[in-house]
Amino acid sequence: MKNVIVNFVDWYLKEKDAKGESHYFSTREDGFELLSECAAEFAKAYGYNPFIDYADINQLQADVYKESTSFHKFSESRSSHVPRALLGEKNYLQFLDVFKKQKSSELLKQPCQKKQSDKLCHYDKDELRKNFFFRLITQDRYYEFLYFPISVLKKLFYRDENDRKFFDKWIDAQIDKIVLHTSESTTIPFKNLNTLDISRDGTVVINDKFKLHTVVANTDSKEEICTYTLQNIVIDHVEPFYNVLFELKEKLPTLQKVHNALENLNDGRISSSEDLKKAGNDMVSDVELFNAQELAALKKELDLISGKIQLQLMERYQNLYKKRKF
Repeated sequence: MKNVIVNFVDWYLKEKDAKGESHYFSTREDGFELLSECAAEFAKAYGYNPFIDYADINQLQADVYKESTSFHKFSESRSSHVPRALLGEKNYLQFLDVFKKQKSSELLKQPCQKKQSDKLCHYDKDELRKNFFFRLITQDRYYEFLYFPISVLKKLFYRDENDRKFFDKWIDAQIDKIVLHTSESTTIPFKNLNTLDISRDGTVVINDKFKLHTVVANTDSKEEICTYTLQNIVIDHVEPFYNVLFELKEKLPTLQKVHNALENLNDGRISSSEDLKKAGNDMVSDVELFNAQELAALKKELDLISGKIQLQLMERYQNLYKKRKF
């Protein structure tokens, strides 16, 4: 089934402009980003993408307005229930009604101006590396058996220039090994990537040649990625990171010391970014807490972890659905 997110964005902007009504978003790019986030949260709650699996409009409508779900909680957290309103009767559901009745190519046609490039977004390798670097250093984990506070480890290693070089190289090495699926059977590593382009029809092309694919959650199959924002292309652990860390936990005594230090400084379990930030800053500022010998041991442990990690690019919806199974 066709992904109609771009059709809805264009219909929405045209309708609001014609009626002189206020907008929840005013540009196509803002619309893609906002609706992609809504779709991901919707898929997380109900197991399907509303912009692809929209055949049963009655079921879709029921799910949009259903309460006591993660999507309802997400929508409620936004002012005036914007996600629910966008997917609701006066917006997306109305669009689907028009979409079904028209059955013409007019609505399906992309209204991209011919003078514009077919490329919606262009990224070179350096831009993507910076983006992925930031993502990886902000993925703190608070497992009960062992924390993996990567943002705090970064600060710990950044106290010394040589340690900083180790940490940056450690992250870059993981990025270089990220697998990009280019078809059902072929892949390339990030180190061989030069460019990534997102087209106005949602196609993602790497190196001006290959269409980017995603693994379909909990299957062995792959499909082309259709997205309009880099936000919807995520870095996925092929083997859940929880499993990797649990398997290695007995071989990570220095990381366990980091875990214990953070809990002592927090007077209890770390369960939020706020807890981690304060305890982490206190830990890093204590220059005597981790000496050079312990940092050397921590480096070996990070290398051990790195050797067990397999990363791939995956469509956000599929990644969220995959996580529901664990």
